[in-house]
Order: sequence, then C-alpha cells, then structure tokens
Amino acid sequence: MKHVIMIRTMTIMKTADILKAMDITEQLANEVGFLPRDCLFLRLATEEACMNAYEYCQKTRRLPFKIFWKMDTARFTIIVKQRGGCFSAVKTDGVNTGPRGRGLQLIAHIVDNVYVKRAGNNVLLCMCKCKENE
Repeated sequence: MKHVIMIRTMTIMKTADILKAMDITEQLANEVGFLPRDCLFLRLATEEACMNAYEYCQKTRRLPFKIFWKMDTARFTIIVKQRGGCFSAVKTDGVNTGPRGRGLQLIAHIVDNVYVKRAGNNVLLCMCKCKENE
C-alpha cells in the first residue's frame, strides 16, 4: 500500500492566484526530485488547467475553485476541482485547429495520466506525472 501525502490545497479566486499555483507546482515538483524541464512542464499544465477552470467558473458564476497537490513515492498529482459539468480530456495525436481545446491536449501530452471524474456537484481534473526511475 502506497502512503499518500496531501501536500497542499489552494482556493483560486483570481488570476493572481493562478500564478501562485504555478509557482507552488514548480516548487513542489522540484522538491520531490523532478528534472527542471519536467518542473516547467508541470507548471504549464497547472496554468492550462487553472485557466480553463477559471474561465468556465467566471462565466458561470461558480468561482472559486480549488487545486490540490498530492504525492507518493512514485508520482506527483495535481487535481483541479470545480463546480460544473463534466468534460473530456482524451489524448489524441490529431491537430486541433479550432479556437478552443488545445490546453487539455497539451496537458494530456505533458503528464503521464490525465482523467476527469465527477464527484457530486464537482468535476475533478486529475493530472499525474510519474517520477522516472533513477
């Protein structure tokens, strides 16, 4: 059985909070031993996930939303929890030339596992990045 540790939780109310969440992601990823390149990519995944949630929650008057960071010995997980409808985050190799939707594809290519699940009135976007064996 893996020992899971909840590292941090944050409530996002405004865009400045998203910048802080990006900093926290990069700092935590660095602390648990990810390479600088992976830390930067995890920061980018956090930005994309939070901006998507922020835009949706602002438009539907459902602010704030939350972000959680968890880790165990093998993986780093970022979870964005918002109120609202479910959406899809399926990894594809096709090129999206539409006006929206590239952020979720970017996230899917950055992390090792991304999935969306419903939890009551909330939707959770879960992004997991595994540490490489050294």
